[in-house]
Amino acid sequence: LLHASAIFYAPDCQTRKLEEMASEDNDAASLGPVSLSQEYSETMKTQMGSALEYKHEAGMNYARVKPRLIVGSCLQQPDDVDRLRSENIGLILCLQEDKDMAHFDLDLSPILQRAEELGIHHVREPIRDFDPFHLRKSLRQVVGRLAKELAIRSEAEAAYVHCTAGLGRAPAVALAHMFWVDAMCLDEAYKQLFEVRKCHPQLAMIRAATYDMLAGGEVAGCKTTIAVTAAGATNVEIAGLDVGWAARLQLQKSDLNSNVFELRRAMLPGRYQYKFIIDGEWFASPDLPTVTDNGNLNNVVAVDAPADSV
Repeated sequence: LLHASAIFYAPDCQTRKLEEMASEDNDAASLGPVSLSQEYSETMKTQMGSALEYKHEAGMNYARVKPRLIVGSCLQQPDDVDRLRSENIGLILCLQEDKDMAHFDLDLSPILQRAEELGIHHVREPIRDFDPFHLRKSLRQVVGRLAKELAIRSEAEAAYVHCTAGLGRAPAVALAHMFWVDAMCLDEAYKQLFEVRKCHPQLAMIRAATYDMLAGGEVAGCKTTIAVTAAGATNVEIAGLDVGWAARLQLQKSDLNSNVFELRRAMLPGRYQYKFIIDGEWFASPDLPTVTDNGNLNNVVAVDAPADSV
């Protein structure tokens, strides 16, 4: 049992309530490209705990991580396909969902047409944005697809892996490929990537996905209890863990007369960051393990696999 006997107080850093990123089409259409970029960047900062920004209006940007692997932001127009052809790209791996494209009013059809004209194979393997758990569950399939597509192409052709901003999902897929397929040390692969592209991939999720594979596929959740003492509080929630920063998990009182609020949840083995939301105020308990991630203080829990599971 992880238990915090903490007196609740207002944290010195309060995170604003997350707005729905994918708004109605008419609302999105009324915003200019700069405003859409600012909205996306604010969501990215909040949910990824990152100071990075994305400027969609500046056009597609990318970096070559390895001779056959380029990571970058989304294609916006057919001319972007021509730019990639000049980089000897033979494969475009798109990680965006439809709603990601809708946010910036992107039309994929002319991009697909131009890719076909230039003989570039375009494939989609959507991963939910700002969702570490979905990234973890998707990595094996996506990296496997990337490896197979590269294997059937000449050594002269490279792959372009992109999400929306090219700062989270795409770097994570590239790192997992370098780790699993190229047999690089994950930390060394990250260092090599970061030297050419400042980004914020979920290293913990890559390690967790590695564990999932070594454990033989689907791993049973481990029962985990997190508790915090919040005297006088009426509503206590948790954000983060395996549901992402946009979701909320409700804590319950251990008994009617107690000030201790508990969350009991089965989670896959791994290391998870989280934060309490006590009567609307975001709070990292100093009496539970903490970690500073890009300037944000979060609580962290390590979920260990049963000794006989591997």
